[in-house]
Amino acid sequence: MCDEAVAALDVSIQAQVLNLFLALRRNFELTYLFISHNLGVVGHVSDRVVIMYLGRVVEVAPTDTIFTRPNHPYTQALLSELPTLDTKRRDYQPIQGELPSPLRPPSGCAFHPRCPHAMPRCQAELPALRTLATGHLSACHLNDPAPGAPGITA
Repeated sequence: MCDEAVAALDVSIQAQVLNLFLALRRNFELTYLFISHNLGVVGHVSDRVVIMYLGRVVEVAPTDTIFTRPNHPYTQALLSELPTLDTKRRDYQPIQGELPSPLRPPSGCAFHPRCPHAMPRCQAELPALRTLATGHLSACHLNDPAPGAPGITA
């Protein structure tokens, strides 16, 4: 388990440590649980990513899926603000609202006070973690099947 293993390191040292993790994983067939707030690092070292908000899983997918086709609004917001090498000017759009207390999270979907797609049911009902595709799960009412349509939940 690697909990913020490179967070306090200089960028060049981070790269060396991450390359060491990758070499050890390859040479000894290791599995890491790599916990980080740095999605750039996560994308570099991970095969699968779990995105959490206030202690709840909101999305799980292979790394390339998270970075190319994020489903949950929180995942989308996180990825929209990753630094890029693109020289075009971007408007910084932080996630709106205040971060709720993890001791007293909001009812229903914990992200609903900050979500640009929140619906009334988001305040009352906790969304199910639904399978969107093989290995891709997301907990958002936007993924709920239409009434009467079959749905798959995880």
